[in-house]
Amino acid sequence: MVQLIVTVKVRHGRAVDYVAAFDAIAATVRLERGCIDYNLYRDSTDSRFDNEVRPDTVVICERWASIEALQDHTRHSAALERFRRAVKDVKLESTYILLSPVGIA
Repeated sequence: MVQLIVTVKVRHGRAVDYVAAFDAIAATVRLERGCIDYNLYRDSTDSRFDNEVRPDTVVICERWASIEALQDHTRHSAALERFRRAVKDVKLESTYILLSPVGIA
């Protein structure tokens, strides 16, 4: 299993457009072979936690059964290609962190 964390900075005031584009393809991606989890998050505004709120940042959290399944998604997913086209003028930059489980029996 692998987890991919993608932090995306969008143009000022355009996070709602990014969220809408993600929502349009998320259910389809979740049906792809090897997809375990595929969700979008924003910074919490819960006052019980001292958290920096970045209104123009979203975070995609993906879990895949294998690196091969993730690669298949990134290289061949029609839904992901539609998403990329939909957000090309919204997204400014993104950073990726690929994680593997540690110490799980």
